[in-house]
Amino acid sequence: MIDIENEVKVSKSPNIIKPEEIVYETKTGQKITKDLVVEKDGKFFILDFENEVRQIVAKMSKSLKNVVNPDDVTKRYGADSLRLYEMFLGPLEATKPWADSGVKGVFGFLTRSHRFFGSPENYFEGEEDLEVLKLLHKTIQKVENDIENLRFNTGISQMMILNNLCMKKGKVTKTTGETFAKVLAPYAPHLAEEIWQILGHKQTLAYEKWPVAEAKYLEEDTFNYPVSFNGKKRFEIELPKDMPASEVEKSALAHSDAQRWLNGQAPKKVIVVPNKIINIVI
Repeated sequence: MIDIENEVKVSKSPNIIKPEEIVYETKTGQKITKDLVVEKDGKFFILDFENEVRQIVAKMSKSLKNVVNPDDVTKRYGADSLRLYEMFLGPLEATKPWADSGVKGVFGFLTRSHRFFGSPENYFEGEEDLEVLKLLHKTIQKVENDIENLRFNTGISQMMILNNLCMKKGKVTKTTGETFAKVLAPYAPHLAEEIWQILGHKQTLAYEKWPVAEAKYLEEDTFNYPVSFNGKKRFEIELPKDMPASEVEKSALAHSDAQRWLNGQAPKKVIVVPNKIINIVI
């Protein structure tokens, strides 16, 4: 017999954990495993239907029967997916709930990466597209900094952005594929090695030097101006950094969003601070 108070808190559980991982808690903080709980009219009770409990996210524990077996995850999605998902969950020091949907998400990213970078027909000889080059070197720099600062999740997000752009372009150079494999290696070593071998390398990727982010590709030649009306931001417009203030003003006023906010009025004043802000006074 479980000794708890009759009056306990009720709340909905976050919809990000699977039923096998749900744990229940009374008002006094006592944790109850799911096999001792029943649901009635959208609420949860201990088997006697008298003591109401709430769903919570609890740390994995055998006693709470909410443990995820890593062998099962590896068997279904692969070791790289398990490794990547644990790093993608968020800040290393934070407590985070496990969700199968998250594993599927990173598995999808790895599958797309393998499909694109592991296919010889997706490579061409010649000079790389400038947009790809800029994002590639930005990714090298960001992943390197994020590893040093233990921000693994944002480094993975950056690699996803790069992968999406490469897939959008359709083809990239072999050098870009090799660099992607090097950047991916600390996170998903098995897939990175496979891509490396597909690209014709006999020796392991593990002994390769980390790629260098070239400064010339890290410089931005455009600026995303926030456009404000009477001091309140309404939209943004991307313009060349070296565009004269007079041209910046014309471009901002010609923007469809600006026309909507002006509503046929002529602005009293337009303040342009180059590579900072545009403020339209009406």
